[in-house]
Formats: sequence, structure tokens, C-alpha cells
Amino acid sequence: MSVWVILGPGEMPPASGGLALLAEARRLTEPAGEVTVVLAGTAVPVEASAAHGAARILVLDAADGWAGPIVAVEALTDRLRQECPEACLLSASRWGSEVAGRLAARLGAALLPGCVGLTRDGAGRLEGTRPVYGSRLVARVAATGESLQIVTLRPGSESSSPGTGHGPATAERIPCTGRPDWIRDLGEEQVPPEALDLGEADVVVAGGLGVGSRQGFALVEELAGLLGGAMGATRMAVDAGWAPFARQIGLTGRIISPRVYVACGISGSPHHMDGVRQAQLVVAINTDRHAPIFTYADVGIQGDVREVLPALIAALRRLRPEARDAAALLGGAAGMPRPLDARR
Repeated sequence: MSVWVILGPGEMPPASGGLALLAEARRLTEPAGEVTVVLAGTAVPVEASAAHGAARILVLDAADGWAGPIVAVEALTDRLRQECPEACLLSASRWGSEVAGRLAARLGAALLPGCVGLTRDGAGRLEGTRPVYGSRLVARVAATGESLQIVTLRPGSESSSPGTGHGPATAERIPCTGRPDWIRDLGEEQVPPEALDLGEADVVVAGGLGVGSRQGFALVEELAGLLGGAMGATRMAVDAGWAPFARQIGLTGRIISPRVYVACGISGSPHHMDGVRQAQLVVAINTDRHAPIFTYADVGIQGDVREVLPALIAALRRLRPEARDAAALLGGAAGMPRPLDARR
């Protein structure tokens, strides 16, 4: 089986989303298939991609360095027609979803969007599972016929096992046109925590009933903003009206895989923790030393979030702007309570 993994800006290794897609492609192609990775963006990590399972690497070399979805589609359409891989995997991010939809329309390919899992049937065709009806049910979807299969996988749903090297990988640059005249680059802008997609955030700060009120959630949002991350919530907090359903994390909400997950006033029920099991590092703040959340946490702080969060926010504000990241959270902002020795 031949599988292409198409990665856009911010999705390439060492980003966890890119590594997970490569691992999923390697799983699907074992034992004798081949993985081709397409890298669209600047400073592309050719060696890292090869080290994680890519046998061949295609680099989209845009004239002006702009790697938007339209440029990627224009560059890949004819190449896909020529080589006819069996499947393409992309992240269900904004970039990946747009590229997948445009390619499927151009090529008459089967599109399986927003999947959370993939398997192969007896004929080697892909079957996906995807949430429906507000994630209350899971549907099985499959492509009919022999056309190319294009799949977008929700961040956090891919294989968590790292891919292994495929030996020496060949790299090829594909010249492509720059940004079309009718598209203007308006620059970058800091996304407010309530707008940043949970699945795309490297840092997620979430609140539970222990936050105490809708006003208390303002502290959760403020901390998420300082860390350049997204705000999340438990089902109970959403039911209480303190956060919108789009921010809900868990089996009945979003499944995420951030670099850092900060749980504020969250007890750690199984249905919620199933939504964050792929987080690389978990920080828990809770008054109850015996709360289940501490069995999952890499770093634990025993205390009232209504006292801890203001102190943490004040400490982060004293740091240089460029130091306001997840490392600052763990690196010891002065005056914070000492972490518990609670590790997964």
C-alpha cells in the first residue's frame, strides 16, 4: 500500500501532529508499503521526516515562501494523478481540511473527513470511524470503488507510537507558484484563547467545577492567553453554563493531544481523562490531594485554583514576553506552591 502524508505549516515534525500522522501511515503500510511525506512550508524538516518513517520526501518550494492550501493543491494535483497512491492522510486542521477537500474535488477522490480511527478491510481499502451528532455517536465510513482515498484525521486521534526510520530517504523539491494576486497576506495575529481550536493548540488550560463560577473561568482564559494556548472545560463546567460546548473536553467533547495540559479544579473522571490521554505533560491544580487527577499528573499543585491562578498569572506577567510559555509554567515562577510528587 502506498500512502502520502501531506503536512502544512505548523504540522511538520517535530510537531506531535505530524509525527502521529507519519506513525499512522507506517502502521497502515506495514509490512511492505511505502510512505511519502509532502512538506509545505519554510524550514522543512527533511531529516526528521525520514527518521520517522518516510521513504520519500516531496518539498513544495513556493517562489515566495507562501505555503497556502491553494498553492499546495495546484502543485500536487498532477503529481497525484501520475503516481496514483492508494491514500493520502492529512490533519483535520483548517489547512489540512481545505487541501483535502480541494484535492478530492479536483481528482474525483473519495473523502473521509474528520476521522478518529482507521482500519483496513480485507481488500486493503480504508475504513474510518468519525463522531456524528455532536460527538454523541460514532459512525463507520468507507470509500467505494477504486478511487484515491483522502482522509483527514482529527488531531489526537492518530497512532501515538512513534514511526521508525525507513532507511535513506530521497528528497525532491517541487517548484510551485507563489501566492495568487487575489490573496493578500495580512500578517500574523495572536489568537484569543476562546477562538484557538482545541485540537491545534500546543497548550490547553481547562477548568472544572473547582473553578467555582463563570467569573472564575476568566482566570482560566487569562492564563491560556498568557501561554498562547486554548481554553477548555469539563462536561460539568459546560453544563453549569460556565463555558460553551465547543470548549468541552472528554469522550462527549473533544479528544486532544497538546504538549501541555493544565487542569484547574478538575477531579479527573475517566470520561474526561480519556480526552487528554495523549497530552505530553499534565499539570493539575486541585484542593483535594487524593483527587484522581493527580494519578495522571506529571506535576501537581495542591491548592485552590482561585488562589493559585492569580499568583501564577502575576508571576508570568513579570517574565519577559518571550519567556511566557509552558516552560515558564513549570520552571518555577517565584511564590508558587510546591508541586506534589504526583506522576503518571
